[in-house]
Amino acid sequence: MPKTPAKNTVAIDGQRWQLVFRSLRRRNLCGLCEYDKRRVSICTSLEGMERLDTICHELLHACQGFASEEHVAQTATVLATVLWQLGYRMEDE
Repeated sequence: MPKTPAKNTVAIDGQRWQLVFRSLRRRNLCGLCEYDKRRVSICTSLEGMERLDTICHELLHACQGFASEEHVAQTATVLATVLWQLGYRMEDE
């Protein structure tokens, strides 16, 4: 199966952001949204539903920097669950 690309460029609110898959284990993080660098990082150790939820979570932070952590977490889980039920998967899963 194809590997997940390490770096992708995505458009968020009319700006180019990097979506990066890298190890975040040393920092004990699943994901990270860096507004100043316009970069969303997802830990490469994540798989399946946890990875999809984290991607949704961090992209929501990038789209809605004003939103509370609780709102982002709840919304990301709803989106990830629906997408998962519809059969959305990364190519390497």
